[in-house]
Amino acid sequence: LVAVTREDLVAGYVGQTAMKTMEKCREALDGILFIDEAYELAAPAGSGPNYGKEAITTFMKFMDDNRDRMIVIVAGYPDLMRQFMDTNPGLPGRFTKNINFPSYSAKELCRIFRAMAAKQGFSLPDDFEPKVTTWIDENSRLEDWANAREIRTLLEKSREAQAMRLVTSKGTDVSRIQMVDIERAMEAR
Repeated sequence: LVAVTREDLVAGYVGQTAMKTMEKCREALDGILFIDEAYELAAPAGSGPNYGKEAITTFMKFMDDNRDRMIVIVAGYPDLMRQFMDTNPGLPGRFTKNINFPSYSAKELCRIFRAMAAKQGFSLPDDFEPKVTTWIDENSRLEDWANAREIRTLLEKSREAQAMRLVTSKGTDVSRIQMVDIERAMEAR
């Protein structure tokens, strides 16, 4: 498995992108080339040189020439991936299987929040779920909602709020995040 992003495939000068992309394609031969956030290869029209287009053309030709020796997976947010597929008429015919992963539910995200905190050696208040669930329900409607990544960020901001609170509190359990810390983190979104 060779996992790449735009920066692994695209160079700053004409001709270099094809070489970088070919290097990664050859590395993935007899395996899988996974292009994360593939939509970033498709720059909007009029946004300057589109070296991403060169990468797309290069890996499409390579995957055609080696279709029995490699699998190419492109991944990204659904709306942006539809736009990506529209940038080259050959893309939809080469990527015939589409898997949409549903977003986690608020309950699942609360379990993820607890598991992430525990993995980092932190405990959460027993009653955190109702408030975090409300926060998830409100924010998950926003266009830029990033699901589990939002929960990771919420934990990071909760830890920052806890650290600020602990500066002024003596004898407080440093492994326990309190509801006030989570509330401050939710306000910071």
